[in-house]
Amino acid sequence: MAMFQTEFTIAEIAANEKNALNGGPFGSKLVSSMYAEKGVPVIRGNNLPFDKKFHDGDFVYVTKEKAKELRAHIARQGDVIFTQRGTLGQIGIIPNYSIYDEYVVSQSQMKLTVNSEIADYLYIYYAFRSPVIMGNLISCASSSGVPHINLQTLRDFRLHLPQISIQRKVASILTAYDDLIENNTRRIAILEEMARRLFEEWFVLYRYPGAGDAPVDDQLPDGWVREPISRLYQGLFDGPHATPAPAENGPIFLGIGNVTEAGHLDLSKIRHIAEEDFPKWTKRVTPAEGDIVFTYEATLNRYALIPPGFNGCLGRRMALIRTAPEHRINLFLYYYFFSQQWRDVVQANILSGATVDRIPLTSFPSFPVNRPPDGLIHQFDDLVRPMVQQTQNLQQQNTRLRAARDLLLPKLISGEIDVSRAPLPLEIAAE
Repeated sequence: MAMFQTEFTIAEIAANEKNALNGGPFGSKLVSSMYAEKGVPVIRGNNLPFDKKFHDGDFVYVTKEKAKELRAHIARQGDVIFTQRGTLGQIGIIPNYSIYDEYVVSQSQMKLTVNSEIADYLYIYYAFRSPVIMGNLISCASSSGVPHINLQTLRDFRLHLPQISIQRKVASILTAYDDLIENNTRRIAILEEMARRLFEEWFVLYRYPGAGDAPVDDQLPDGWVREPISRLYQGLFDGPHATPAPAENGPIFLGIGNVTEAGHLDLSKIRHIAEEDFPKWTKRVTPAEGDIVFTYEATLNRYALIPPGFNGCLGRRMALIRTAPEHRINLFLYYYFFSQQWRDVVQANILSGATVDRIPLTSFPSFPVNRPPDGLIHQFDDLVRPMVQQTQNLQQQNTRLRAARDLLLPKLISGEIDVSRAPLPLEIAAE
């Protein structure tokens, strides 16, 4: 190991202040009936995603008065947050640009305020992002009842730390990757919002180029028709009704969990199938660029576009729509699937089973769609396709950045890569 390291317990690297290392409120101190519409946000598991430092939104709140009662469980900028029970392995950090000054840690989380003379808070966060170190912590979890990591387990957990200057260099390298990813993510959100707003203006509010007066009641503008969705696509295909054996690498077996509610393909966690098995699982269809994949059972109303270069097959409970490229209608259809008009159609056709809800693919071709004239669809395509292509490019950049970061992270944390003489963090990252 190239870097000098000293072993500390987590208790030893906690700041020299009261409640620097603490769990969430115990028992009846914080229950859901105490939540308020506004006030001080409560950090829960959904605020600790695996793909970013912190999700600063989708909170429940407690009043400021209640937060004062829970002051021992308050977290602030720079504090590291661990999941204690539930989805073990979650870790986050409240960034120095957080929306709020204070947060309450929920019953399922623990927080650590780091002693800055011993440890860099970002380095501690990244250290626990290392699969080996987090795996070691999870292996200490109590198996009685619901698996959990109690506060004493975290206090006693031992961590090797290099000199503080080395910690800061390592953290700055990894932060550079995360900052690029965050910047791309913000640009993606702006592009997607622009495309969705344009769709709503033109095809929901009927404020499109050359539009006259808005139609009355349920009428459609002149030239629009309400027709079965089957007239808009070339083919409808469902995935296999079984699950192949997993492989360490190879084509992607696209599952429901890979399609987000926002309409993305999330390939951060994927199941591979062996190359020799690929023909068997693509007998019905091989997903291609521009196809629209969607869920038709269990988790409904998830839709995503297949990006360029995708190599995989459909998973269970998933289907695919393929349109004729020359019709330039796939982007119109994709955004239509997020409209309330379409959601109402889906809701009216849901079949509730004993275990899951589903929409019958046999009836799907007859689901109605409000179709504008082709010329208007093509104008929309001209404006939106460059946005979609830029979004896909940024998503691919993020995939590459995450892969590079995740490859570097354990090597930097373990000291396998020596940064002691590195003047610029990004020079090391590029090696």
